[in-house]
Amino acid sequence: MKISIVTPTFNEIENIEKLCVEIKNEITKNECDYEHIIIDNSSTDGTIEKIKNLASKDKNIKVIINSKNYGHIKSPFYGILQATGDACILMASDFQDPIELIPKYIKKWKEGYEVVYAKRNKVQLPFYKNILNKIFYKIFKMSTNQEFNIPSNTGDYRIIDKKINN
Repeated sequence: MKISIVTPTFNEIENIEKLCVEIKNEITKNECDYEHIIIDNSSTDGTIEKIKNLASKDKNIKVIINSKNYGHIKSPFYGILQATGDACILMASDFQDPIELIPKYIKKWKEGYEVVYAKRNKVQLPFYKNILNKIFYKIFKMSTNQEFNIPSNTGDYRIIDKKINN
């Protein structure tokens, strides 16, 4: 069993090394093989050099460097396409996504769930963004197949089975 973790970055020099260490610590608790795909969105603060250095010391770290900033939606998608794991975990590089959920994701995936989301109990957004968020999810639910239901107050942090990625 192999887990791919996809982490988009943009100017994360302060976080990226600690993130890699903590991900490795959590994933090895599950005694599974893994790859950590870091996809950089043309950072200007030294993040690119830092992740190249980390990858040179750890065979599990793979690096993709974009020529421009594709943002937190498009760049993880490309990372998923490059993933070789049996399942893929998407997570932010700024510690907004709790790393300690990785074992819980893997457990649920092993139980047979093809997609597992993290749902936020409280979303700390400005009032107008909370309203827009609710409107988005209502429109999304009305315009898509009922079998494909993304729960509200979920972000990009999730595990996705390989068969969903293909």
